[in-house]
Amino acid sequence: MASDLSAAGATPVAAAAVPAGLPWGVAVLAVGLAVEALASRTGGAAGDRPAALLGLALTSVGLALAGPGLTHVCGRLLQAVRPGALRLLAGRVLMAEAARIGRPLGVVCAVLAAAYAMASLQHRQDATSGPLVTLGVLLVAGCTLATLLTAAVEARQARAGTTEELRRLGAPAATLRKAAVLRALALLALFGPLTLVVAELSAWPLSR
Repeated sequence: MASDLSAAGATPVAAAAVPAGLPWGVAVLAVGLAVEALASRTGGAAGDRPAALLGLALTSVGLALAGPGLTHVCGRLLQAVRPGALRLLAGRVLMAEAARIGRPLGVVCAVLAAAYAMASLQHRQDATSGPLVTLGVLLVAGCTLATLLTAAVEARQARAGTTEELRRLGAPAATLRKAAVLRALALLALFGPLTLVVAELSAWPLSR
């Protein structure tokens, strides 16, 4: 059964090339973090607030650009160091769907990081603007999450034929569900800490 699943993971789900936006996304993200770090070294003067906001915008764009590439890398890491059939299958699916789900996932991480940074800025602003800022953040986050869910549904529909082929080759339904859970955990393990780091670095110069 394991050999059948290994063959199923290697044949129906073909490995895709690394998305071209990864180097640009990492570069823009690094520039954004550098701008925010430079703004934080000046002691949080009022004139440096635009620089901090520019850095926040750059980091958000960098996360969105790097999303597909990071998803592809996540799938490749799942297959590293003598992978079993389950990791091989989950990794191949992530690599194949990196371009489809990576961009919305990167945008979600960017929105969450920006929302955290803007929440830290809200404490220094007029309290009357708080509800409007919160409403705007919730609206953008809701639209972004809806886009991510739509991309996930489209990806599931796109691989429906592959799923049927895997079942025909003898892959149990429980194994396919475990592979889906493993993909979700792998993405959370990569994008979760990255979002937290970017959010903290973005909030630091804005809250000073």
